[in-house]
Amino acid sequence: MIPRWVSISRVYGSKVVIGLATLCSVPAYSQPLGEGFDLAVLSAHGIDPKVADFFRSTARFREGVHVVGLRVNGNPLGLVEARFDYDGQLCFTPQLLEKAGLRIPAGIVRQGITPSQACHDFLGEYPATILKLRPGSDEVSLVVPTQSVREQDWDGGNFSQGGTAAVFNYDVQGFGERTRNDSARSVSAYTEAGFNLGNWVIRSRQFYVSDNGKSRSEHVNAYAQRDFEALKSTFQVGQISTNNPIFGGLQLSGFQLSPDGRSRAAGAGSSVVVEGLAQDSSRVEVRQAGVLIHTTLVPAGPFRFTGLVLLNGTSDLEVSVVGTRGGSHRFTVPAASFRGAFQVEPGYHFSLGKVRGAKLEDGEPPVVAMGSGTWGLGRDSSLGFGLMSTDAYHAAGGTLSSIFFQRLSIAVNQNLSRDNIGNVSGAQRAISLGSPLTANIELSASATTRTRGYRDLLEAGRSMGRDDLNSRFKSQYTFGVSWANPQLGGFSLNYSHGSQFDGQSAEHLFAAWNRDFSGTRVALIADSRVGGSRARSARRDEREQRRREPGKDLSVRLEVTVAFGESRSVRSYASRRDDRVELGTTFSERVNDAVNYEVGMAREQASREQSVHGRVNVTPRYTQFSLGMRRDSLGTGYASQLQGGVVAHEQGLTFSPYAVQDTFGIVSVGDVRSAKVSTPQGPVWTDSGGQAVIASLPPYQSSSVEVQTQSLPRRIDLKNGTKTLAVGRGSFNTVEFEVIKVRRLLLEVRDEQGQPLPQGAAVFAKNNVFLTSVVGEGMVFLNNLDEPQVLSISSGDGPACSFQLNPEPETDEDKLYETASAVCRAQ
Repeated sequence: MIPRWVSISRVYGSKVVIGLATLCSVPAYSQPLGEGFDLAVLSAHGIDPKVADFFRSTARFREGVHVVGLRVNGNPLGLVEARFDYDGQLCFTPQLLEKAGLRIPAGIVRQGITPSQACHDFLGEYPATILKLRPGSDEVSLVVPTQSVREQDWDGGNFSQGGTAAVFNYDVQGFGERTRNDSARSVSAYTEAGFNLGNWVIRSRQFYVSDNGKSRSEHVNAYAQRDFEALKSTFQVGQISTNNPIFGGLQLSGFQLSPDGRSRAAGAGSSVVVEGLAQDSSRVEVRQAGVLIHTTLVPAGPFRFTGLVLLNGTSDLEVSVVGTRGGSHRFTVPAASFRGAFQVEPGYHFSLGKVRGAKLEDGEPPVVAMGSGTWGLGRDSSLGFGLMSTDAYHAAGGTLSSIFFQRLSIAVNQNLSRDNIGNVSGAQRAISLGSPLTANIELSASATTRTRGYRDLLEAGRSMGRDDLNSRFKSQYTFGVSWANPQLGGFSLNYSHGSQFDGQSAEHLFAAWNRDFSGTRVALIADSRVGGSRARSARRDEREQRRREPGKDLSVRLEVTVAFGESRSVRSYASRRDDRVELGTTFSERVNDAVNYEVGMAREQASREQSVHGRVNVTPRYTQFSLGMRRDSLGTGYASQLQGGVVAHEQGLTFSPYAVQDTFGIVSVGDVRSAKVSTPQGPVWTDSGGQAVIASLPPYQSSSVEVQTQSLPRRIDLKNGTKTLAVGRGSFNTVEFEVIKVRRLLLEVRDEQGQPLPQGAAVFAKNNVFLTSVVGEGMVFLNNLDEPQVLSISSGDGPACSFQLNPEPETDEDKLYETASAVCRAQ
């Protein structure tokens, strides 16, 4: 039996060797080669018999450390640095076991220079393990028993803690309109500043708006926060927003204690959906309990927000859509419709402080204390009860939620209030239902009602006239349905109705349908406030006006989108709002990960006015920027947005295209710049120092950070391209990827007479360690060259020769290999 040689491909025109001749033997799990080598045949083919000694038993890795692909139970885990002994056997180092997610045995087969280099007796501890070494593909495959897999122990505190860094987030938006006779401009800036220190999170948030020279600033809050392991609770102090699951959110100057959320399966964001329709380029603001929680610019057309970080699950969301031309509209997303979108953690909540934004008759803000507890009742039910009290106001509430038949979820809330100053009492009741009727249909509904005597804390203690009392909220109802069908497409409808004690009511309807037709997407969207009425005394005066203006406050939009490949599309639409009909077409393209743009034109049918518009979104790796412009017969309008974050740490300043959250980190990839790294927040790129910001890490969960190796220079390899993190809330984490600068050298080796060495001659390093073989015309390809060394070459039928190899300083990291020549002198 003779070994087989892998054929070599060459491009003679450019003198580049593409392949490398390597000696391949049968796989490790097949029949060993044993004594089956015919030395005479090897010598006749110019192969040194010492090669047979090296590969006599089986295919194996050379002695030393190699970067290999790791696969555990069929799952690829990326690259890892593996150590092999002289016999090519794998050493189960702590680093290898950590990467594989396996337990570290107490027994040690061989001690190392340091504990990190020790070889643990994993095969002895788990003899059922199947180990496959594939040197031909640089891969190690493990099939391990389930008892050897390491489990995450969150209750044991097995997550990172501490760290120090400062944070600054910014979101600056501006839009304006210039006409022949007038101009308008609006600028808003939402900023957040603070730092993390020893698991403490300190943040301050501000909001600034300037409309046509009239400016206002709003200090949102400033607080300090920390999780306490012993209590499994989060402590907040300062200007806070209460998150009590029984009562509505309040703005307090005080402190609160609440469950830390480690049992929550989702991340920081909720699954609450906010969707609507913008008639022009607009700024959308989402507020909860009077606090701005999200703001952004949107182009004309439908918008949809998910993953919003809510303050609590009991306060409505107030959505404002402010257009570039001054038009605006508002609508409410009732808290009762959140249902299971905002998860309530079992545990205890307690808050104490002065109420911000409310004053009694003597001008002093009340001091409030509130507490509640939520307990699980079996697997699918929970019960909660709470109390709230001030000197002049008292309230109690309870909640019960359950899931029946694993399909129907029901949540019931009951609150009672007593206002001592007004000497009134009342009740508020809420119920929400949700059920997936089938795999494609889901229904949800909610109802909230109040009695006339019910007061919330902000209403208590104030003297109110009859009009104020009658204009208070009385009832609110919501209904939602979603349906998906492969033939008919997807359909969703959301309806809400709110009424006051004076008889006024408001209704909001949003409906959407979409379907794909062989790559062409058709969507129909309707957004309207329908059935609205005023007090009875005013209804008669408005009947004639409503007859003259049918469909008032109704917007309908039909869109047809045709995709051209994966990055280009054309969208045509027809939009009607009241009596205004507009037709338009927009072309959009995603150039790469950093740039996308759109251009289009529109025509208003009644006035025959035409307009052109364009928008470009750029993410130049360390920030996000967008600019849009619109031109028509009335004038020119524009809208722009700049957002991102900055982190100050021990190594300097690092910029992020995303807002930095409470739990974050810095990733470094050696000193390699422009390396693309996948993080839970999204892709980021390293700066000139090889660092990038991990803007958000989910606390008390397992998350991964992975370097996209395609973005690395060709000479750069990683010991481990993926790292799994388990972090505590408020921690600042440093993730370091150790890079290996691999040097590859293509040598043209000749003997002392200037003749190329014969093909098939074996190349050995120190201690007769086989490296590779000589291909045609004396070409030798050396991989992973790191230091000067003496190499020897033997052809089997002639004297051996040797030469000293002294690599030159490397110049181009993106060059796949270097070239050089050498003279091999007889030993």
